Formats: sequence, structure tokens, C-alpha cells
Amino acid sequence: MTREDTQAARPPTPPARRQIHSWQEAEHNAAAWMRYWGYEDARAQPGGSDGGVDVRSRRALGQVKCQAVAVGRPELQRLFGARGRALDKDLLFFTGSKYAATAIEYAAENGIALFVYSLDGSMTAVNAPARRIATAPASTPATSLAESTPSTPAPVLTSAPAPGPPQEGRPGMGRIVLGLVLMAVALFIPGSESFEPRPSRALATLLMVVVPTVLIVSGMREKSRRRYWPTGLGLLLLDLPAAWLTNARLWRGDLVDVLVPATLTVLSLTAAVLLLRWNTRNTAGPSGTAAS
Repeated sequence: MTREDTQAARPPTPPARRQIHSWQEAEHNAAAWMRYWGYEDARAQPGGSDGGVDVRSRRALGQVKCQAVAVGRPELQRLFGARGRALDKDLLFFTGSKYAATAIEYAAENGIALFVYSLDGSMTAVNAPARRIATAPASTPATSLAESTPSTPAPVLTSAPAPGPPQEGRPGMGRIVLGLVLMAVALFIPGSESFEPRPSRALATLLMVVVPTVLIVSGMREKSRRRYWPTGLGLLLLDLPAAWLTNARLWRGDLVDVLVPATLTVLSLTAAVLLLRWNTRNTAGPSGTAAS
């Protein structure tokens, strides 16, 4: 097994060709390419429980797969989860096969760079984050992938078709706006003439501001663009029973008058639970799709 030494600066030429016969060689090859791309302290960590990380650097984490089947979304989710709160670290994924459509979509939404390596050690950038990493200028004078020296044949870095238009806007802004709207409703509705809070205005207001607070805080902390609208709609429906149950005027009158808020409460709670479960299952599942 070849030992990979960390270098102080980006090598002037791309990594030399090497035959990939094992997963250990695949990991060392990925580490060599990461050092060439500017992650000068990238080191392969073969063996043991890697927690979804095979190559580590101060500025990046890499996972390497040596398999014949296509890489799916769960493998990328594992790498994304391994980063934890270190949101400043880049995520790079390497495979000797290909990527499923759900994996490519998930990588685009979460900024994961996808690469495919050949048996001779050459690398192919699959998506836009990978191309940015592969073509970024070095901090020290270095020969780029397209300008390799004649004496050292360089592996050709090819690119997959260009992705769709980039996503714009701050992640989580939609739920922040929804939370602010619901917060205004929660603060003003209990004091209106059509609302008779029970048992008190303070408690009614407190119950109604729970959901807006959750929306605003989660929106401010969100860093990725995972689909959220079903969860947001579910939380909105959860906020309605709080308004109905704490308004004494809706519960006065005959049985028909009472059935209206009771029925709406049951329906909204049921719809909210179904939306939350459906979104969780499709976001975390191996074949689910994601949207803004």
C-alpha cells in the first residue's frame, strides 16, 4: 500500500497515472487529486470506521466508492451528515462507476462535488461544484489540468453536461417570511373584537406563536435547499387549531356551531401529520426527490 505524504503546496502537475486495483488505491488516488486541487493536507484514511469520510483535509471531506453499481442518494446523505456543523468544509465524492439521477439532484442542492475516476487514475468532473474545484486557480504557481507538461502525460479531466440554472435566494427565506406573517397574526388576532381568548389572551398568544417561532428559527439556521413546502404547510395547519381552540366565541351556541371548529381542528391536524410524515419519508428515502 502506497503511503500518501501531505505536501505543503499544490503540486505543479496533476497526479501521475496509477492503476486502481483496490479501494485503498482509489482512496489514495482521490487524496492525491485533492492535494492538486488545493487541499494540500488531504490524507487518505484507509481501514476502520470512517463515518462516511475516506479522505480528510482541514477544508474538505471526501468519500470514495470502489463499486460497480451506481452511487445513490443515501451515500451522499451519509457524507453530508458526516460534515456535521463544519459547514465551511467542501464535500467531494468519488466513484469508479456512475451516479443515479437522485444522487446528482441531491448533490446539486447541497453543493457536493461529484467525480468519477477511471482505472488509470484519471478524474472526470460530473457536476458544477466539481468543475469549480477542478478548474480553480492554485494559490501558488502551478500547471493547470489543461496545461500539463509534455514530459508528464496528464489524465484528461472531462465534464458532464452543464447543469440547469443556479438556484438563487437565501435558503430558508420562504419559511422566515411565513413565520413572520404567522407571528403578526398571533400577536394581533387574540386582541381583536371577534376573538375572545380563553383562558387568557397571554396563553392564547403563546400557543399561536410556537409555530411561527419554529419557522423563523429553522429558516435562519437552514444552509441547504432541501424541499420544505410540505413541512411548512403542515406547520401552518397545526397553527390553526390553536386559534380555534382558544377562541371562546367559536364554542358558544348549539351543537352545529360547535361542530364547525371541532371538524376543522380534526381535519387540519390530520392533514398536518400526513404532510409532515410524507415530506420526512421522501426527503430521507433513497428514491425520494427534492425541491426548493
